[in-house]
Amino acid sequence: MLDFLLPGWLTHELMDVLERLRSPFTLAHFGMFPAREGTEQPGFRRLLELLRHGEGRCWVKLTGLYRISRQPGFADAAPLAQALMEAAPDRLLWGSDFPHLSFAAKVGTVELFNLLAAWAPDEALRRRILVENPRALFGFSLQEG
Repeated sequence: MLDFLLPGWLTHELMDVLERLRSPFTLAHFGMFPAREGTEQPGFRRLLELLRHGEGRCWVKLTGLYRISRQPGFADAAPLAQALMEAAPDRLLWGSDFPHLSFAAKVGTVELFNLLAAWAPDEALRRRILVENPRALFGFSLQEG
C-alpha cells in the first residue's frame, strides 16, 4: 500500500506511472488539484478516468480541503467532491487531516465532517466512504454490536 501526497501538477505528470502501479495506493487531498480550476482541469479529468476504468488500485482521500480551496465554506471544492463520488464511490476515503497544522485557525474538524453530509446526503454513500471503503482497502474486520 502506497500513500501519495503530491501537488496536483505532479499527480498529473505521474499519471502514467500511477496507472501502471500494481500495489493499492491513495492520493491525498483530492489529488491536490486546485479547486478553483474545477473539474475540467486535465489532471483531474485523468484521475476520474483512472478511477472509472483503472484496475481498482487507486483510492482518493477526501481530505485537506483547506489545501486546495480558497473560497468560504470550501464551495469551490464541492464540484470536485461530486465528480469523484459519481466516478467511483467505492474508491473514496474521508479523513479530517487533523491537526490541520498551520491551518488550525481557519478550519475545524466538525466543519469538514459536516461537508461530507452536504456532499453525500445519502446515508448509504456516507457509510461506504466512512466505513466500507476503508475496511476494503485496509482489510479491517467489521464488528457489529
